[in-house]
Amino acid sequence: MENIEVRADNCPAAVPPQVTVYTRVLHRACQIAGGVEPLAARLRVPIATLYRWLEGENDPPVSVFLKAVDIVLIAARPKKAPD
Repeated sequence: MENIEVRADNCPAAVPPQVTVYTRVLHRACQIAGGVEPLAARLRVPIATLYRWLEGENDPPVSVFLKAVDIVLIAARPKKAPD
């Protein structure tokens, strides 16, 4: 899988005891989206709630988690070469 360059971000990472698959995927989706506010808008969730999920205080609903997985997977797709 290729390494995707991401912009500087304001995406908090969970502290090690609270790192889960949810926090890792949400953090990566946050980086790809360009920060917490753009990701919250894409996921259609309140910013404060997204912060809690990013920091590992709560797990997101499955439907929101799967949207974040889509963001990560779409960004990881190889780019097509122009014809």
